Amino acid sequence: MGPIEIFGLCAGAITVAGYLPQTIKTIRTRKTKDLALGTFLILALGALAWLIYGAFIGSMAIVITNSIVLVCSAIITIIKLADSRKRRKG
Repeated sequence: MGPIEIFGLCAGAITVAGYLPQTIKTIRTRKTKDLALGTFLILALGALAWLIYGAFIGSMAIVITNSIVLVCSAIITIIKLADSRKRRKG
């Protein structure tokens, strides 16, 4: 692994660190009223596209980072959809 890939992994770690607080808070509280569903759907789609791109060019930094971002976005999206349904019923 060369210095560019190591730099990519560090950049990815910073990006993931930006997603984790919101993901953890959403998991703990299940409150998503103020979160925009569209934002996390677009972020998930972007992460999926980057993941595919990273796989094609063989960049583990891109694959690892965007796999984690995709999971975080999916978790928030799923909880947001469940919370929205619950609020509509209640």
